[in-house]
Amino acid sequence: MVKLASLVCLLIAVGTPAAAQLVGAEKPSKEDKKPTASIQMPMILYLAKGEPDACGTDCSEWIAAEGQIDESTAQRLRSLLSRIGKRNMPIFFDSKGGLGTTATEIGRILRGREMTAGVYQTIPAACVGASEQVCRTLKQSGQVLPAALRNFAHCDSACVFALIGATVRQVPPGARVGIHSVKLVVDWGDRRSSDGQRAAYERTRLAQIHARYRRYMQEMQVDVQLFDLSLQVPHESIHYLSRNQIVEFGIDRREFQETRWYPLELGSPELWGVKFFVQSTDGKELHTSYVRLSCQAPPRVGITYFRYASSQEPRAGTTMKFAAGDRSATLSRFGSVVKASAVEPGGSYVTWGATSSFEFLEALAARERIEIAEPADGDAAPRVTTLSTAGLSRTISALQQRCAARPG
Repeated sequence: MVKLASLVCLLIAVGTPAAAQLVGAEKPSKEDKKPTASIQMPMILYLAKGEPDACGTDCSEWIAAEGQIDESTAQRLRSLLSRIGKRNMPIFFDSKGGLGTTATEIGRILRGREMTAGVYQTIPAACVGASEQVCRTLKQSGQVLPAALRNFAHCDSACVFALIGATVRQVPPGARVGIHSVKLVVDWGDRRSSDGQRAAYERTRLAQIHARYRRYMQEMQVDVQLFDLSLQVPHESIHYLSRNQIVEFGIDRREFQETRWYPLELGSPELWGVKFFVQSTDGKELHTSYVRLSCQAPPRVGITYFRYASSQEPRAGTTMKFAAGDRSATLSRFGSVVKASAVEPGGSYVTWGATSSFEFLEALAARERIEIAEPADGDAAPRVTTLSTAGLSRTISALQQRCAARPG
């Protein structure tokens, strides 16, 4: 359990403050000298293709948008959209931000084409195990890359302006939307002016930029309180929106969300099957919970339910039912509350678990839905969470192969 928090955090660098990002700037600052990840480098736009329904119902192809938004990003997006013609593809961002003016231009392009946008990491199959440079070259090749989508992704700073331009917006559980205040950079050159004149100009210019972004948010039908909140966050820092804020500001209004089941590669021989979902923990607060499938002593498999620990969790039941149709397993509560900030900033989780068989999981995968049911407590109604089995069969197959390959 602790391994998930530490390892996933290491792999995806969740929670790292955004560096040198400009929103509505007069002039771009110098690039970070040593980018540590692709989302800190200039944005790459490329086409990706996954399994059937990988990006939604009847959706298997999408546009991946990774990296910093620079002056040329909007024009490169226009060129790509011109190349794909009238095909209706979503665009998925994984970006630390960049130039706000370009980001709003991208947002208007998305709105004009009535596009869907989301916050997802695209993982091309050919990039697994390859160096970052090899992978980047592949993404720039113009090929349609076989790939998978993962919910652990960022849309920070200026990226938010691009995201909200879309007609349909998707922020899956585990994805991060980060905001901070606008930074104004002015190149005064050799022009002579007093400190007072410069300060007055910058105040006026910043007020104009703020007004422009507020109008843009209104145009995109997002609550302007989102922008007001960003002004309270120093530009050198970052504030990640809670799931309630994402819903209330109108970025993604869905209160219940779930990812597909997918295999989470932790480095051979470790592999887990996971599903993440948003649920209301106490009737008010929305938080991310998840289910993990893992190898146990052959031929057994572990099922663990991690539920976000709200103030109501001390009264949580000692058992749960993990069931579909007439097949069920009893999950027993165990251990202390565990931290998993990689899933949700500051997140703590209560866990229930059981050991079962692959035959049991395959029987569940044959159904459309799985239920996690907590028995009624006194006058309280039973608490039932219903989850899709989309992706479960493929995940079970991958996990079964890896479990069989583990040393006995």
